[in-house]
Amino acid sequence: MPSLTVKRDADAEPAKIALSEKRRRHLPTCTVEQLRQRIRDGEYLVIIDGLVCKLNGFVDKHPGGPLAVLHMVGRDATDEVTSMHPREVVADVMPRWAVARFVADGSERVSFVEDMQLPYSAARSAGGEPANLDYVAIQRDYRQLHARLQAEGFFACDYSEYAREGARYVGLFVAALTLVLYGPASAWTYAAAGLCTALLWQQLSFFAHDLGHNELTGRRDIDLVLGICVADVLGGLSVGWWKKNHNTHHIVANDIDNDPDIQHMPFFAVSTRFFESRFSTYYGRIMQFDAAARLFVSLQDKLYYLVMCFARFNLYVLSWTYLLRSDFAPYRALEIVCVGVFLAWFSYLVSYIPTWPLRVLYVLTANAASAILHIQITLSHFAMSTESPDPEHECFCARQVRTTMDVICPRWFDWFHGGLQFQIEHHLFPRLPRHKLVRVQPMVKDLCRRHGMEFKEFSFIDGNVYTIRWLGHVASRVKT
Repeated sequence: MPSLTVKRDADAEPAKIALSEKRRRHLPTCTVEQLRQRIRDGEYLVIIDGLVCKLNGFVDKHPGGPLAVLHMVGRDATDEVTSMHPREVVADVMPRWAVARFVADGSERVSFVEDMQLPYSAARSAGGEPANLDYVAIQRDYRQLHARLQAEGFFACDYSEYAREGARYVGLFVAALTLVLYGPASAWTYAAAGLCTALLWQQLSFFAHDLGHNELTGRRDIDLVLGICVADVLGGLSVGWWKKNHNTHHIVANDIDNDPDIQHMPFFAVSTRFFESRFSTYYGRIMQFDAAARLFVSLQDKLYYLVMCFARFNLYVLSWTYLLRSDFAPYRALEIVCVGVFLAWFSYLVSYIPTWPLRVLYVLTANAASAILHIQITLSHFAMSTESPDPEHECFCARQVRTTMDVICPRWFDWFHGGLQFQIEHHLFPRLPRHKLVRVQPMVKDLCRRHGMEFKEFSFIDGNVYTIRWLGHVASRVKT
């Protein structure tokens, strides 16, 4: 099949805030101390491309949720903003919020608030051995690589890849329907139908993930509404919840107090620092290390796969909690309707199964077999670093490499991991179509090699072993 690639002109060159030099010169300056004082006074100030942007009037409107913005207050977020947004957002939207030119103090810091107690964003977790990395050089070469990928059209979407994936989705959906509606009434039939449904949900999650990152059309509203029609209607999960959660994760990957993707108390603790009953800025509550947590965490390496079998049920709860209670749910009404459509068609399908035991078997199999997706997701981060050796200076690129691992698999098996086994590459370039991550990996490895950053990758089996061993190590530290 010939490649059908659509190149978005906005991605043809590196993004910078489109502010004339004349207007830049007329903006007042802002020193580090002035920045800190204004933040103490309640301003949400973020440094982007050398400009101080005041985002108080934007934070509640941010499509990725307010926390993705608040975690960047007092920090140079140039790479985070550029990597997560289309060029026109950086070039045309951000100038509206520029209030000053930032005057650096020569310290080459990227964060100026690590010693401040901010109510909405905890200081980055610090610790570990000194990295001895040249963060300035890493940042420079990362930006050059980003510009190269843009110039060479890597951010253009190849729709022929989705045509092949669409055929897979239809095949799995038809297989599940056929088994339920026309297969012999046996446990084997409905177990097989459950597996087909689970595999469909896993594969659709990769597509919904792309839509959440605006990788398909590059137009946020179109991609998000399409994602709702896919994930909410066919999978019963809220894309709005996922986008808010996932964007926060990308900004503060593997940070104990800020990243919801590693906050799974009382069942899992990926660091002994969770034993301190930390406060989650995402959930707005203390993650109590109580008697139940002590029990589960002490057995977490043994219970890992069992808990993963029930993980999808937790996502249903989180989705409905978000839709009914969240202050930030821009497509609340549409999502509630779409999840209602899921409940209607799925319940109707289950009603064709003749007995209640077989119905329970199908529903449990479909949801429990979805554990494979949760295992794939957690492998990339659970056993990785949760503490920065230098929170004030560590650049975006170094942080993403430190907190993420890749999974090695044969090319013919890429479909099973959705291309997201290249998780380091995805974290460095979140808007890069996942089908192209494999082509970027050699470039990222070269970047890591040149700067002495450890590029961690394992086979799927070895990654499981590595993760289980790390969970066992943390479990062994629970005092009985």
